[in-house]
Amino acid sequence: MKLTPPEKVTVAGNSDVIGNMTSISSRLLQFSSSRLCVVVDDVGSGRAVTVSPAQEITEHEVNRILSLSGGLTFVAISAERGAALLLPLMTRSSQKGASASDTNRHFTSVEAREGVSTGISAADRAVTLRILGASTPQPRALVKPGHIFPIEAREGGVLVKSSIPEASLDVVTLAGFSDAALYMDLLSEQGELLSAAQSSELAARNDIPLFTISELIRYRLVGERLVTRTAEAVLPTKEAGEMRVIVYRSAIHDVEHIALVKGEICPDHPVLVRVQPENTIADVFGGSHPAQRKLLLNSLRAVGERGSGIVLYLRKPTISESLSSPQAAAGTSDMREYGIGAQILRDLGATKIELLSSTQRVLDGLSSFGLSIVSQHAIPDFSPGIPSTENTPYESVNSREPSKQDV
Repeated sequence: MKLTPPEKVTVAGNSDVIGNMTSISSRLLQFSSSRLCVVVDDVGSGRAVTVSPAQEITEHEVNRILSLSGGLTFVAISAERGAALLLPLMTRSSQKGASASDTNRHFTSVEAREGVSTGISAADRAVTLRILGASTPQPRALVKPGHIFPIEAREGGVLVKSSIPEASLDVVTLAGFSDAALYMDLLSEQGELLSAAQSSELAARNDIPLFTISELIRYRLVGERLVTRTAEAVLPTKEAGEMRVIVYRSAIHDVEHIALVKGEICPDHPVLVRVQPENTIADVFGGSHPAQRKLLLNSLRAVGERGSGIVLYLRKPTISESLSSPQAAAGTSDMREYGIGAQILRDLGATKIELLSSTQRVLDGLSSFGLSIVSQHAIPDFSPGIPSTENTPYESVNSREPSKQDV
């Protein structure tokens, strides 16, 4: 049986991905110097904020931010810093039975104990912000309540939760500052939130670097090691014979991913790859909507007949983690899984990929991980009663030399 192209498969190139990573590095350098940037939520609400490190912030910097934005003064801090500053989370829950940290991440509001008057002026806010962002937290320097609103950011940042607090804290810490990020909503003269386009215009007009949540996710996926090998064994399978099973632990989700490897993987030769997202009910009990188990078994059979290849089984985040970010777009979840899968394939030595797929896919940015798609194929349908073509070599269709494009 020959491998055939999947129906309506699209391979989209974006040769600007690596250049964009460099651009982000340049913008981070600019931010570390100017201490001011704009962050746009392009994967969810469209909300845009000004962001600045709370560490050693000045009255002049606070005043500039207030003149640009005019919103409430929020500070994204890590849970560790919140604990060090003895900041309790607000306990009021908007959902019956839900934990406070899931429904309301606000710490109690704070003010500097000394050196402030009303707490509202730029000078007073700067005093409180410097305490929140100090290298060594001093909990006794704060009183509650006040005019500054700390917000707990999730550990793992935008790789775990695609929202403004995590993005703000990621930008600040990536630029080398402490884990406390001042952010304020960008508002129009009428007090309405600025659109993404208006925020971009404002940033360009004031020579302020701008970051989007989606590009921060990509930047971190490429630059950070997110998976670690934790176990390896030999697994006999009915469809592909003896395979190596390698377990990878995710650094951003409390789950393990599984790679089933047949034969030797050589970086210089294309390798047949199937990336299978977890669907426990369908994988165990079958079913045709979608035919997950059939796709999995046929992929294993295809790899077995080729004599080498990889079937990568990507686990989902834990249920509580999935429910904690209902507003996150599906694309950001796909992006994280995409980056984790790419890192696993790279660790296994696969660099040139013959992708097994049965659905339309748009693949973007793989070259940032050192991978390239040389061809795509539909998953063969090994119907019952049809003999195996074990001795028939696979014909690679749509094969081409890897291009410099990100596909």
